[in-house]
Amino acid sequence: MRHLVSANFLSATSAIVTATSLTCVAISLTCSSAAAEDEVVVTATRSPTLVERLPARVEIIERLDIEANNLANLAEAVGSSAVQAGGAGQQTSLFLRGANSKHALALFDGVRLNDASTPNGQYDFGQDTLGALERVEILRGPASSIYGSNAVGGVVNMIPRRGGDSAFAPFFEASAGSFDTQRALAGAGGETGVFEYGLSGEWFDTAGYDLIPRRMATHTGDPDGARIATFTASALHAIGPLSVDALVRFRDSEAEFDTFSGGPFFALRADDVNLETKATQALWRVGGDAVLGAGITLRLAAGQALNNRSENDNGIETSAAESSRDFVEVTARYQAQGLMMIGGVSLERNSIETRPPFAAALSAEEDQRALFAIAQLDIGPRVVATSSLRVDDYETFGARTTYQIGAVANWAQVRLFGAFGTAFKAPSLSERFETSFFNIGNPDLDPESSRSWEVGADWAPNETLELGASYYHTRIDDLIEYDFFQLRNINVGEAELDGAEVYVEARPTSQTSLRVSYAWIDARNGVTGTQLARRPENAWRLDANARLGEHLDLALTWSFVGERTDVTYGDAGLFLSAAGQTRAHDVGAVSVNFDLTETARLFARITNVADAEYEEPAAFAAPPRAATVGLRAVF
Repeated sequence: MRHLVSANFLSATSAIVTATSLTCVAISLTCSSAAAEDEVVVTATRSPTLVERLPARVEIIERLDIEANNLANLAEAVGSSAVQAGGAGQQTSLFLRGANSKHALALFDGVRLNDASTPNGQYDFGQDTLGALERVEILRGPASSIYGSNAVGGVVNMIPRRGGDSAFAPFFEASAGSFDTQRALAGAGGETGVFEYGLSGEWFDTAGYDLIPRRMATHTGDPDGARIATFTASALHAIGPLSVDALVRFRDSEAEFDTFSGGPFFALRADDVNLETKATQALWRVGGDAVLGAGITLRLAAGQALNNRSENDNGIETSAAESSRDFVEVTARYQAQGLMMIGGVSLERNSIETRPPFAAALSAEEDQRALFAIAQLDIGPRVVATSSLRVDDYETFGARTTYQIGAVANWAQVRLFGAFGTAFKAPSLSERFETSFFNIGNPDLDPESSRSWEVGADWAPNETLELGASYYHTRIDDLIEYDFFQLRNINVGEAELDGAEVYVEARPTSQTSLRVSYAWIDARNGVTGTQLARRPENAWRLDANARLGEHLDLALTWSFVGERTDVTYGDAGLFLSAAGQTRAHDVGAVSVNFDLTETARLFARITNVADAEYEEPAAFAAPPRAATVGLRAVF
């Protein structure tokens, strides 16, 4: 099914051309500059931009943060918004600002990762380890006007290691811990002036623990393990005004899991020693930049992302799906004093193949085109406005236009910002075309759409104290939900999301830091008014770091997650309620790093230090107390 670009898409190009004018006419704030932060991110505008200039909340998890807290996987890094079905390697959903997990877009160095073969196109955030990453950027709020579908609640961008202070800087890490957990990392990075690169291989293996909670009669103690292996390579070579870059990543994972279909009536949460998921992810990208002078840079990039996943019962494949995404993108960037403009065109082809026995074989593909523009303009010396506009044209349901506009105003030590934007989530190929015993594909599904606004402020009265707050509202229409009577997905749902975020960060000495953050979320069904599942109304987190003497670093995190609605099961393992309550819990972790030499460190981490028993999500036992010790070296 191929056709020419739709009339809606062509008519929208005139709006793209005038995107920069939106920045000038829609903002009239006249405040000024807050205390500057030197942190630079790329996710919010597709270009390196100071955080202080962005009308959004962006969380940055640096390599230093990863190592200070001895984090091993992405689910640990993103915090309480991630809901993991057990320990490392298990299925993980991310509810950014109360939106569904399918509304969180995952990127690897800007390459889209959300899997077209999954039932609703969501990304599993439980499969990624952190050894190959230089940083993780989490953009909270809508970003479809920059990246297209899925980016309703936010974007998580994993940025790989590349470059360094020398031509060859190898690094190494090895650790072992509870539940026969082992991890190894080896790689190198370097830079010669015209060439920079990063290369790494990482292996993670754990025997795990029983995912059935101990309170359930079906708990047997049979452990559910996981294994993840990842290879990553990134390189860039500059030749005068031209540069060429390349990216390759391959990840292979396996995880054991337990059933919800045990017992004579197939409704029992129970141990099953034979169930296993397998998944591989492979991606590559090549690109080139040309600096044309007068502040103009052109870029051409092309690549592919491949996913292959399956479930097995005693070695017999019970479900399997493969997906591919091929893409080509051309962008132009203009940079002048007080003005940055980016425009681009992207072409994509998504395909999916599924295999029996529990679903009919499916082979489907879809072409997609997009045109986008991003602008950032200094309105006087104290206000920065940012706008973006994007048109996505899908082969099966036509064009969708999204936009966002916002401004940042700084005054002395105060930073004020506000933004309004729209976003959408395209129905997946699986939702539209897959057929099984319990599902009939619905090719007439419309995209889900959202409207969001946000206001916030940050205040840094001195160099040792900073505090801030923000409030947001999102409405999502045409949510795709499964109808048991029609045996298909239909557009019937609505969601209303209100939330507030508050933080205080103090640096009482040059050797210590303390941060306390709190999040309130009211996420409800817009039709019935009931609370949405797995979104706690209240959550807070404490992060403390201290340098003790010349060789020892200590890091402490403590999180509280309030009670929340979920699908619950009783102590016998039987289904209780589709809208039950899961009790609140708090959990802490302690990390220690000790300098052996200038290049080598011993480290240790204890998670769930109080050995709390809790379930997140319901009917899945959270990881018990566990310890890890290891050695890290950078040469």
